[in-house]
Amino acid sequence: MSILTNHYVLSFIKFAILATLGEIIACSIKNKKFTVPHSIGARMLIWGLLGVWIAFMMGIFADSMATKLTKAGLDLSTLFGTFIFGLVTSLVMNFCFGPVFMVFHKHTDTYLELRHQDRNKKITLKDICNNIDYYAYAKNVLIGTIPTFWIPAHTITFMIPADFRVLFAAFLSICLGIILSLKS
Repeated sequence: MSILTNHYVLSFIKFAILATLGEIIACSIKNKKFTVPHSIGARMLIWGLLGVWIAFMMGIFADSMATKLTKAGLDLSTLFGTFIFGLVTSLVMNFCFGPVFMVFHKHTDTYLELRHQDRNKKITLKDICNNIDYYAYAKNVLIGTIPTFWIPAHTITFMIPADFRVLFAAFLSICLGIILSLKS
């Protein structure tokens, strides 16, 4: 197997490029001119690694849910079965994995912001945590984007063929970036 056909290598590349592109688009919309966010190389690396984690977790949730629903008697080959599979997989993934993923991603973004403000300062986990508004996280992510964007979007994601799910998820990060930049 070639390294360029490995599912996780491809997931890294897709997210490194597309999710970073989403940040550039969102930053440009927010600033009303083409803007490349600081630490673009680090952002690409982080997005690539997050893409591998996302691909891994999507596989676990999809495979597990397909097994459970099939054992429960759901015919996954029907449109109804495909919809139920997509919805239930999205719900479980977004309630179990989503909050952990999003808070970890918030920590990486906060680290990059703090590093950008003072390159000589040693950034600690306490510094990162002290600079995150966890109330805003709960309000905007747990109550806001997970139920209103990610659950419906991932329902569609899990309804499409498995080979296209990670690519579709990477495009979703662009969509959310645009939506959030227009909102702000």
